Amino acid sequence: MGETAHRAARMGCAHECVKPSRVAIDPRVPRTLRLMQPLRRPMSIPRRPPTSARHAFALAFDLAVRRDRLQSLWVPLLLHAPWLVLQAVVPTPDEPGGVSARNLMLSSIILLGDFVVSLLVASMLRFRALSVHEAAGGEPASALECYARGLARLPWLFATEVLRNVALFGAGLFLLLPGIWVGFRFSLATEAVVLRRTGVLAAFGRSYRLTEARLEPWLEMIAFSVVMVLCVLFSCALGFLAFPSTSWSTWATVALFLLALVMSVIQYAWTFFYLHLEDMDGESAAPGTPGERGPGEAGRPAAPRLRVVEGGRRT
Repeated sequence: MGETAHRAARMGCAHECVKPSRVAIDPRVPRTLRLMQPLRRPMSIPRRPPTSARHAFALAFDLAVRRDRLQSLWVPLLLHAPWLVLQAVVPTPDEPGGVSARNLMLSSIILLGDFVVSLLVASMLRFRALSVHEAAGGEPASALECYARGLARLPWLFATEVLRNVALFGAGLFLLLPGIWVGFRFSLATEAVVLRRTGVLAAFGRSYRLTEARLEPWLEMIAFSVVMVLCVLFSCALGFLAFPSTSWSTWATVALFLLALVMSVIQYAWTFFYLHLEDMDGESAAPGTPGERGPGEAGRPAAPRLRVVEGGRRT
């Protein structure tokens, strides 16, 4: 009797030991576990929310062409007009009598003056786009206020432009790809130095962070910008061929005036593109101090933090 009970107990124990093995060899279990496991990506490729160049240019056209033509297009054109007329009047070095110390000095002064005006207008347009972005599509800020804020950031913008061009030139001396890479990672440094009111090196660092894993949107922005410029040049070339009696210098002056209008739209688009990246970076990053938030989040409340409750204790 005892031997029978002992044998039954051993058989029951063996049955219990075999039970989990049936579950382990169930073909449905590995598949279920595989479906429950999250997809893993390489650590070197960060996940970034998508952004659209078409949306940035749509906002730029809406602000510059439909809502604010006077301050976005015509006033900047009037600021550029004297320098453009002087460029057309002063003989160029390839014209007869153009190679002289006086003409070279005048040409240098004209180019420098137009460059400073371009920086001032670009800085003003950035603050104007920022005011629309912060107002969630509302009316832009006063033009005089935007010019005053842009003028205050002009030295840092000038230094950033010079350093970026030097970096592009230095990288381009080696190969084409290093030059493209430098232009890509530092493409938003001018927006950062103006709108975030930081130093030059901090602006380059901010641009480097925002452009991480965003090569395709940057290429789209470059493509849209280049196509708009090429449309102007192609139209002027057709005008020169359609009217043979006119000179090429006349159409070159017309192209400069048209490019002044086109560049305002392009500047708006790049500013909206930068502000959108700042917003997405602020949403994905942990809430920090107010100084760490992007320019597009100045008046917005911070996102609520989620707390994980485990075992009755907050973590």
